[in-house]
Amino acid sequence: MSGTNRAVDPPHQPASEPPNAPVPELPAAYGTVGEHTWDPVAAAPRPVSQRGPLGSQTDGMAAIRAVWERAAESEKKHAKPDRPQRRREPKPFAPALLGILVCACLLMFFAWTAAPALWISLGHYEYGTVQVTSCEDGFAPACTGRFETTDWAKDLHLTGDVTVDDVGATLPARSTGPDAHSAYVGGTPGLLLRWAPSLVLFTAVAIALVAVSGATRLYEGRSGAIGLCWVAAGAVLAAALAFAW
Repeated sequence: MSGTNRAVDPPHQPASEPPNAPVPELPAAYGTVGEHTWDPVAAAPRPVSQRGPLGSQTDGMAAIRAVWERAAESEKKHAKPDRPQRRREPKPFAPALLGILVCACLLMFFAWTAAPALWISLGHYEYGTVQVTSCEDGFAPACTGRFETTDWAKDLHLTGDVTVDDVGATLPARSTGPDAHSAYVGGTPGLLLRWAPSLVLFTAVAIALVAVSGATRLYEGRSGAIGLCWVAAGAVLAAALAFAW
């Protein structure tokens, strides 16, 4: 029909899906589709503990505590609480004083014996000749003679290789100087035999001085008392060397 009387077309109907239409499948990587609920607490990531390679600070303190406890247990095992430690009484005054005097005399004797030969061995001497004037026979013959050098002459006590048979003879000798009290007759090996044994005995007497003085029995000032004994022995040797110079 035409004009106003044109026929009205029926409204457009959407085409219905055909029955049994295939549903697209999801890849296997996405998993199966199911219902999931979101939990904000569970979804939050857990904090990672800052732990060093050697353990935490708590572990370190526990290890140190264990070491100290083990050391304390070992000390308790070695200690004997049932047996009280015996306290050493100080040395009586009279025996200590007597021992000190005896050791002092021995120290002076050995130092005086070793000092001249030690100086000559170290090269401090004057070379000269000695005329043996007298000699007393015995286990240790005591000989005297007139020692002469180009600068001075003096009667001295003779030590070394000199006997009664040498009285009146003139022998080569060495002395430390005009203030010396003795002259040595003989070679260098004999000098070693004169001062080395004397110094060994001097050291032994110094050790005995520490013991007899009672310095090791002190509880207070023990180190100072022992050091004082050694200083006294060293002073005796230094004085002997000074007089023998």
